[in-house]
Amino acid sequence: MHTPRVGSLRPGAQVVLTALFLSTLLLTSACGANPQTQQQASQNQTKLNSLLQRAQSIGVPQSLLQPIIKQQKQLTSTQAPFNIFDSTPATNYYRNIGTRYGQLVTQTQSIIDSTTSQDQTQAQFDVHSFTEAVSEANAQKLPVQYFQQQLASVQTTLSAANTPKGYAAVSAKTQDLDQALTLLKTTNSQLTTFKSTINQMQAAHLDTTAMQMQYQSDQQQLATAQLVPTFQKLGTVISAQYLQAVVSTNLALPYVVNAKLSDISSKVQFLKTYGVDITLYQQSLDTDKVAARKVTNVQQYIQFSKQVDTDITSMQGDLVTGQAHALLTQFHKEADAWSKLHMYHDKFDNNNYSMDAAYQDVGMGSMLDEEMTWNYSVSDYQGMIQTIQDEFFNLHMFEANFNDKTPFNKVHATDTQLLDHYKWQKGQTIVVSTSEQALRLYQDGKLVTSFLVTTGRAELPALAGAWTVQNREAPTEFKSPDPPSSPYYYPPTHINYAILYHHGGYFLHDSWWRLDYGPGTQFPHVDSGGDTLFSNNGSHGCVNLPEAKAAWLFANTDFNTQIIIY
Repeated sequence: MHTPRVGSLRPGAQVVLTALFLSTLLLTSACGANPQTQQQASQNQTKLNSLLQRAQSIGVPQSLLQPIIKQQKQLTSTQAPFNIFDSTPATNYYRNIGTRYGQLVTQTQSIIDSTTSQDQTQAQFDVHSFTEAVSEANAQKLPVQYFQQQLASVQTTLSAANTPKGYAAVSAKTQDLDQALTLLKTTNSQLTTFKSTINQMQAAHLDTTAMQMQYQSDQQQLATAQLVPTFQKLGTVISAQYLQAVVSTNLALPYVVNAKLSDISSKVQFLKTYGVDITLYQQSLDTDKVAARKVTNVQQYIQFSKQVDTDITSMQGDLVTGQAHALLTQFHKEADAWSKLHMYHDKFDNNNYSMDAAYQDVGMGSMLDEEMTWNYSVSDYQGMIQTIQDEFFNLHMFEANFNDKTPFNKVHATDTQLLDHYKWQKGQTIVVSTSEQALRLYQDGKLVTSFLVTTGRAELPALAGAWTVQNREAPTEFKSPDPPSSPYYYPPTHINYAILYHHGGYFLHDSWWRLDYGPGTQFPHVDSGGDTLFSNNGSHGCVNLPEAKAAWLFANTDFNTQIIIY
């Protein structure tokens, strides 16, 4: 009998072990996905998670991120297919899911970028609107020191902001301040009416001692008020004081009745002057005259006064709207008429160009027209009237300076008048003359430096007006808002020094591609540097500066610097 050797296996057992080994080898090599593909999918998933967390932390609205989050959850809930004999399905799964995660990363970044850009634009617009409101209130000699300080603060915050949350905070703060400033104007108007009533009563030899004390107290409170509730409370107090003043004694009744009638009568006549149909208003006036003859006591006067106030309120919109539209029409006519008499003849292309384009439809004319469409309330139109009056003043200064032969590097009389008009004798102000194509920097009303510039071409003039610095960038890159097919398109351009004076991309900045500046360079010409693409015409609405001058100006000005372009 044959005895097997110790440690050897029977032939059947060897076959089984061999098969088991091969199956294990096949399983481990076939069911697992490609490690690199799996790792890439995991990295894209991690990147998406991190980007979503960042988007939420910087203030991107949840509603914008919700579609991304929904798709993320759907991807997370899937599993790789299992195949003992083939790793291809698992590899394809991780490749596809990695691609989807990558696409979601791109979409999320796009949402972050667009939200940031939109919020930045809104914040810049809000700050610009508040800046104009502060300037208007300052021109009206209102106590705006607190709002000027807050304006400087929000401008600094806007410059530092770089996230939707940051820009939203700027907008919210600015809107709150703007509401308070609006109430300051309203309350001041109430106080002015109260003071007018006191003056009229004094003229009628009535005792106004108590009212004078109330008025002085109101003035002090108005000068220190900062918050919306404070202005609202003060407005309520002044309204009560006014009512008490006009009805405090029967001796005042004949006077206040006649004053009310005179007020509404003058307003009806104003409406007639503006070409408004006054039929209904005249009927109201006639009714008020009949009611006035029946006033014999305080109670009757209160009723009469309320009715007259209601009638006046009903015409207030037409009054202010009519004045605003009439004034704007007059502005357009004067700008166009002056232009026709003072055309610039360009010897380069033998064409004639408008010298005051900054005030015509291509410049502030169309901007005023657009701004007029934004007006809804009486206070909106009142603000519009002040804005048009300021632009009228700027136009008149431009016309006067056009004939002024004073060298560009000397103080111009129109500069001084502009500084006086805007109450900017103190502080630092950049004055740009479009007729001279020159810039002058003033400190406390004294000329510091001057040099020649190039402003916007006839089709895209610089914006005439009184502005404040909205932003400062050094360096930056300008990108054209127009498509490549547009004649105004320009490729992305490096800028060394840029000072934003109006939202929408209006800057004072260096133009290193130019050699020539001064009169005529805002029209087609030949630049001595030889460049025929960008140097042979004016800018796209900016004020172009020689690079060295721009560097000096940027270093020696700040956010408190004021800018006048005329």
